[in-house]
Amino acid sequence: MDSLLRLLRKLELLIRRGRFHRELDQEMTFHREQAEQELRAEAMSAEEARYVGRRRFGNDPRLKEQSYEIVGFRLESILLDLRYAVRQLRKNPGFACTAVVVLALGIAGSVAIFAFVDAALVQPLPYQNPSRLVSVYSSSGTCRDCDVSYQDYLDWKKYNTVFSSLEAWKFTVHRWKSFAGVKALRAARVSGGFFQTLGVSPMLGRVFTDTDDTPAAPRTVLLPFVTWQSHFGGRRDIVGSP
Repeated sequence: MDSLLRLLRKLELLIRRGRFHRELDQEMTFHREQAEQELRAEAMSAEEARYVGRRRFGNDPRLKEQSYEIVGFRLESILLDLRYAVRQLRKNPGFACTAVVVLALGIAGSVAIFAFVDAALVQPLPYQNPSRLVSVYSSSGTCRDCDVSYQDYLDWKKYNTVFSSLEAWKFTVHRWKSFAGVKALRAARVSGGFFQTLGVSPMLGRVFTDTDDTPAAPRTVLLPFVTWQSHFGGRRDIVGSP
């Protein structure tokens, strides 16, 4: 395992060889100029300081060779490490498979965590002014984020002086009877101004309005895009059908 990691490190350094050359030249030039400045501060002439500084600093080609040896840029060393790693993997196939699986799980876990953080924290929500959206809950001694009753919601909405709009939602599951049988569909019950608050509009039909909140209003459903495509075949004549 150590030999494999060492080999990967050397391959990475080999790929970044051009950058290493530039950084090494810059570093050597910086230290040489610093030595010359110190010598000139001791009342040496510029030519003498340059000559003494170069002698004190050392031979440039030899220093570069030593630097290459330290970081393992020699191709022969990489090939030797590769052969050694292959022999070790062939000698211990079980350990090799375990190492590959562990690395794969680690990479997969890192990618999954990054995707979650990117979706939840980095990328903005697909709504208008997502930074101004907040969730409001009721709390008690036994429940920190309790569901709000409908009557409480009406009172909050009536006496609201803080938010530009206040709407309610609740996740639920509905039974849908199709030709293939009864299926459970995830859904949400929302108040009439919910979609206006989010600032979204449908591809077909209309969103809910305040008139849909009245007891006498007909039952109205707004299909998510995935449900529309998977269960209704993306039919455009689905709008208005019972």
